[in-house]
Amino acid sequence: MRIYVNQLAQHIGNNNALKPVYLVLGDEPLQKMQTVDAIRHACAAQGFDERVSLVQDQSFRWSDLHSAGQNLSLFSSRQLIELELNSLKPGQDGSKAFSAFLEHQSPDIILLITGPKAASDTQKAKWFKKLEQAGLFIAITQPEGQHFMTWLKQAVARKSLNFETDALSQFGLMFEGNLLAADQELEKLSLQLGQQVIDVKALKQRVTNQARYNLFELQDAFIGGQSDKALMILAKLQIEAFEPQLLFWAFNREIELLLQLSQAKMNRQPLSKVYQQARVWQSRQVIFDQALQRLSLAKLMACSGLLSEIEQQIKCEFVTPWHLFSQLIIELTGAK
Repeated sequence: MRIYVNQLAQHIGNNNALKPVYLVLGDEPLQKMQTVDAIRHACAAQGFDERVSLVQDQSFRWSDLHSAGQNLSLFSSRQLIELELNSLKPGQDGSKAFSAFLEHQSPDIILLITGPKAASDTQKAKWFKKLEQAGLFIAITQPEGQHFMTWLKQAVARKSLNFETDALSQFGLMFEGNLLAADQELEKLSLQLGQQVIDVKALKQRVTNQARYNLFELQDAFIGGQSDKALMILAKLQIEAFEPQLLFWAFNREIELLLQLSQAKMNRQPLSKVYQQARVWQSRQVIFDQALQRLSLAKLMACSGLLSEIEQQIKCEFVTPWHLFSQLIIELTGAK
């Protein structure tokens, strides 16, 4: 049975009967870690006190899974076996090992499998279907857009933080695509400010300065056509070896918004609706209006293409293409 992270509590809470198998698969680290911890806690609460850890590294053999399932400790009658997979292509040996494990699995043993995102062809494999039918498959996905804002609001509520609407929107712009960094920053704010009201000014002082970067000013600079300032901030970020994915999102959100605004303008539609949906407050709408006068739809499409090239290098070549970020700033600001 396949479920998502937000459905897990109803399956393992209140001492519900535990499943023999849990598959926790995906690439978002924070939710993955929290899901594994929740399953561990539920298992411990029902007497699965012993944990056995297996990792699919160079020394791993599929017979290790069978051996672990046969060796209950003298000190514990119930056992949680955790198997971390680095690949979801177990081959014939792995497929046979899973089948044999399920066939002889003791009710006093639970198997928790963690690994990368399961592609559609993987989910159709016989070994995967057997494991999913025996237990729960928890798909760990990266929340985006409104789903990310829902996650953020829930995280803010759990930490009893008091954000003004504009400040929460700005925080979301900074951290969408990086839940782990967002959660760490929220924890810092909780320790520093408690239930004090957090406005945009406080957010800039606490988050931006402490992390030694300034995405707010960078975004305002390249949207406002201030090439020198934007390039200077980018240079500082390069010195600090700033997280490329977060930098990518800072550009991506603004370019996507400019494209929406440009298309709405061409279709003679009111821009106010677009601003409202994107949660852009009145003071920032001015620089976006200026950018629309400076940037044609064709130019914005070209910038979007350049951003795709940047994303490709970050995700596939594992490099930060600072020169392309600089080029993107020059294109967006209209600098010579």
